[in-house]
Amino acid sequence: MIEEIIARIQQTLAKEEARVERSVLDIRFKLLLVFGVIAAINARSVPAEANYVNFGVFTLACLYKLALYRLIRRRGYRPMMKYVTSFVDVALVYLLMILHAQIEAPATALKNYAFYLLFPIIALTIFRYNQKLTWLTGGWAMALYLGMFFFLYFSDAVTITTGGYVAELLSENVTIIGQTSKLMILFGFVVLTAYLAGYTRRLFDKLVVQEVNLRVAKESIDRELEIAAHVQQNLLPQTFPQVPGVEIYGTLLQGRFVGGDYYDFLRLSETSLLFVIADVSGKGVPAALIMSEMRACTHLLASMQLTLEELAQWLNTLLFESTARKYFVSFFAAEIDAARGLMRYVNAGHPPPLVYADGRIRALAKGGVPLGVRASLPQLAQQSEPLPRGGMLVAFTDGIWERANAHGEQYGEERLAKFIAGHAALQPQSFVQQLLEEVKNFGQSQELDDDVAIAVTKFFSEGE
Repeated sequence: MIEEIIARIQQTLAKEEARVERSVLDIRFKLLLVFGVIAAINARSVPAEANYVNFGVFTLACLYKLALYRLIRRRGYRPMMKYVTSFVDVALVYLLMILHAQIEAPATALKNYAFYLLFPIIALTIFRYNQKLTWLTGGWAMALYLGMFFFLYFSDAVTITTGGYVAELLSENVTIIGQTSKLMILFGFVVLTAYLAGYTRRLFDKLVVQEVNLRVAKESIDRELEIAAHVQQNLLPQTFPQVPGVEIYGTLLQGRFVGGDYYDFLRLSETSLLFVIADVSGKGVPAALIMSEMRACTHLLASMQLTLEELAQWLNTLLFESTARKYFVSFFAAEIDAARGLMRYVNAGHPPPLVYADGRIRALAKGGVPLGVRASLPQLAQQSEPLPRGGMLVAFTDGIWERANAHGEQYGEERLAKFIAGHAALQPQSFVQQLLEEVKNFGQSQELDDDVAIAVTKFFSEGE
């Protein structure tokens, strides 16, 4: 893991360095344009030879930048490029000063205003987040200046005097104090720029490390959620029990975040089965873990011949004692006895399942609070009613009601009831598949924010 993080940091830094180098190349072009404008403004006030030098160096620099663009586009960026480009930029400035010294007084090389172009060139190294580059570029600029100074001095091209700033600025004399001041200012600027380059590098490294760590953490969470989603799917029924006179089908459509939706069909006898649907509050791995705990306990308690009230009370006690208060579970369970034509059910805060029979829809709304909210469920009571022969029971989690379209409008209970009335003749599997398709289309292909669980039980009429 550590090696992977280091590799990602280095990869991110390399990409950022290439991006910055392209940006710096753009800035260089803008500086060149500024230099071109200045040269054009001064064209009428300087000799023709000076114009040839100015525009000649300007053209050379433009061709050099275009060659760099082409090189980067064709062969990509190489880390060594930042050193080469910075050194060449400085060399072009000195070429300009030396050429001016050839057509004017030699002292022009040490007094030319082109010297000030070194400062933005050195400042550009800050954007590379590389203190070493700043020191090398600044050192190269100072070395070239000293080399030019001593060459002119030892070749007797200039005379060095001990005069003050007036002699340096208003005469052809070159003074020690003037040249020393220029070098000290340049050195001070290099020191300041190197500090800023080092500071920005440290800040950038910190930001990159944080971003990479966030990405790694996100990927780790995504992997955990993927595993949780896979486990959740495996905990749901893979096959459905067969009971005479009853046909069942259920499915769960996972949303963007893994949740705690759960449904199950458990065979109690040859002619009866237990149907359960539940929804754990919240999302993510905690909800999925609570859901798996619910499933395990439901399977265990279902084998103990408990009443539905006892089943719900035991589940409530388990959740209340083992989970934080912020977690609760809406729960609906129905015992379907096909031999007696009877359905018993309890509802602990779950969206009321809908029963369709004889062209009418009604909700099984009687119930109490969700599981895990209180230590006991005093208001929970088992309800009984005859099986709606020729009808169906449609149970679901709140993800289907809360499915919203682009305008924020929810699918809602009315649309669900209308769909049930218009598709009650379908077999449970086709019914569920078409309902899910309608719900997804209602959301205009937007990703589900919450899981959607649907379970359907169809009751055949006598003779079917």
